[in-house]
Amino acid sequence: MKPYHIIGLFIIAALCLPVPALAGSFKAVPIKLFLDAGTQTTTLTVTNQGGEKVTVQLDAKQWSQDETGQDVYTDTRDIVFFPKIADIGKGEKRIVRVGYQGAKDPRREKTYRLFLQELPVTKPGEMALKFALRFGIPIFVKPRVEVSQWGLDDKLELAQESLKLKVKNTGSTHLMVGKIRASGVDESGAEVFSKEKAGWYALAGATKTFVLAVAREDCLKASAVTVDVEVDKTTRSARLAVDKAMCTPKPEAPKDGGKAGTAR
Repeated sequence: MKPYHIIGLFIIAALCLPVPALAGSFKAVPIKLFLDAGTQTTTLTVTNQGGEKVTVQLDAKQWSQDETGQDVYTDTRDIVFFPKIADIGKGEKRIVRVGYQGAKDPRREKTYRLFLQELPVTKPGEMALKFALRFGIPIFVKPRVEVSQWGLDDKLELAQESLKLKVKNTGSTHLMVGKIRASGVDESGAEVFSKEKAGWYALAGATKTFVLAVAREDCLKASAVTVDVEVDKTTRSARLAVDKAMCTPKPEAPKDGGKAGTAR
């Protein structure tokens, strides 16, 4: 059988399969919740925008960041909310009440996320797949004194086609890192490459590591790299002189698809 005949059979077979059904979409407002000593409770409005009833399950987690700034979620009883499971009909809204019962920290903001998970309910005899929606609403419990203070680690790292930079949040509240831009110039000062990526949260007291891909051929052209980071309309920059020894290629993935061992 010829290759294009085989491809044709796969297409016909795919068309005969049930079309995946998207689970009823929903939205929640506001997209962030703020609590403090004067506001220990608030509400969240969940609206079903889909064409059928949805069942939404809620779960709260404490939100922190590790030494590299990776998000870490752990169980908590600090956040209370009602209801924990909600059935929401087509076009209907449901009010979720959220409160804080944890200890107050006057020096540093405490952070949590309220996760909303759509339960993939299927009707009897239904063959189609359903894709459940899940997202987390940030909850910020403000400190007594809010201090916004941040900086860039002066030491940029360039190796294996990756440029790493660190944003240090030394303030008492979270930061939302905006656009990150890296540009490389040659010895004449002409730009040889430019990269951009969106940022993410840097929680109070955390150092967030961001990684931008820099192709080896671009690295070899550059004599210096400058990184500009935006946070709340403020931009800070860091510069790195490029040594060609930094332009090492990205390591190849194991051919057997397995994971490489790690020394402990």
